[in-house]
Amino acid sequence: MQMAAGKVRPILFIVSLLLLLAGVIAYRQWQRSVVPVRTARVERRDIHTGVVTNGRAEPMQFRNVHAEGEGEVEGVFVHEGETVRQGQKLVQLSHRQIQSELEKARAEMADAENTLRLLRRGGTELELQELRAQYEALRRDRDQLAKEVADNERLLEKGAIARIELEMSRNRLTKAEADLAVLDQKRNRRYDPEELGRGEARVQAARAALALAESRLRSTAVVAPLDGIAYAVAVRPGDYIRSGDLLLRVGDLARIRVRVFVDEPDLGRIAQGQPVLITWDGLPAKQWAGQVERLASEVRDMETRKVGEIVCTLDNASGEILPNVNLNIEIVTESKPQALTVPREAVAGTDSDRHVYLVRDGVLVRQPVETGIISLTHVEIRQGIAEGDEVALAGEQPLQAGMRVRNSSP
Repeated sequence: MQMAAGKVRPILFIVSLLLLLAGVIAYRQWQRSVVPVRTARVERRDIHTGVVTNGRAEPMQFRNVHAEGEGEVEGVFVHEGETVRQGQKLVQLSHRQIQSELEKARAEMADAENTLRLLRRGGTELELQELRAQYEALRRDRDQLAKEVADNERLLEKGAIARIELEMSRNRLTKAEADLAVLDQKRNRRYDPEELGRGEARVQAARAALALAESRLRSTAVVAPLDGIAYAVAVRPGDYIRSGDLLLRVGDLARIRVRVFVDEPDLGRIAQGQPVLITWDGLPAKQWAGQVERLASEVRDMETRKVGEIVCTLDNASGEILPNVNLNIEIVTESKPQALTVPREAVAGTDSDRHVYLVRDGVLVRQPVETGIISLTHVEIRQGIAEGDEVALAGEQPLQAGMRVRNSSP
């Protein structure tokens, strides 16, 4: 009996060892059949959907600063994004040639005015003195001839001279009086109205040329047309610019206009007053809010897209949004507060057969659902599941009803 018992114990040990090994193998096989999946809870949150696109920022009030003349840029006194005041010098063009033209215009103006002044006075002081001297000498001659005529008339009455001598003296007096009258007219108004008109026209032309030269000189100093921020500065010292060239822009950035480019198929979803959510890659942590203020009036080509241009405005008192930056835009076309939602990866199927996979005791259960708003990250569930339910999220391995799973979410 003792020998029989001794033989049984090793057999039982071997059997136990085999059973344990079989259990381990079975457990490992069971483990391999359990699929790791990410899961999420059904929860309530605000949800919205809309049109996602891009837009461009521009100031509500801005002015393009153009060159009024041409020349080499001597200095640029403003940097991109710098605050400027109305009248502040921004750019200086070379004015050496214009300065020379200005000096010539001033000289011409002075000469024209002096000439007109002399015309109105009758000549220079020396000329006037000469005229007075000539007039006095001719007047004395005239008086002498008048006395001679009177003497000859008395002598003729006495028969002392012939009548022809009297007539000859009278002719000389007549000529002297005529010469005196001409000289008197020349002394009092040396130049006729036509000559005065030409002098006045010359002054007007010189004054216009001087004003033009002064204007051109002023135009070499480009100043800010209004208070604001300088941007799109397109010139550097040494550049040669021509009249009309765009030098820079100055805008008031306290209010920003955003031009939103909406693809043609989405235009029908846009309505006035809809909220607009705006982000910029330059400040990824910030978001701005506006609303649709003006709908598209036409569809136009923009590279490979056909777009309508929607306009909205927003406050930008801090000046963080710069002109011409490309903005990320979402126009909210539908929203619902505290809706029952799941992540988008939890919903499968087509519009007529939407469903999720509930996790029940580690096994997936297919559950039809009625969906509502679909945002970029979540889906509204109107019917089919309850708040707090656990749902599986789609991954590399397709989900199936009855699949045994374990949560691999971090």
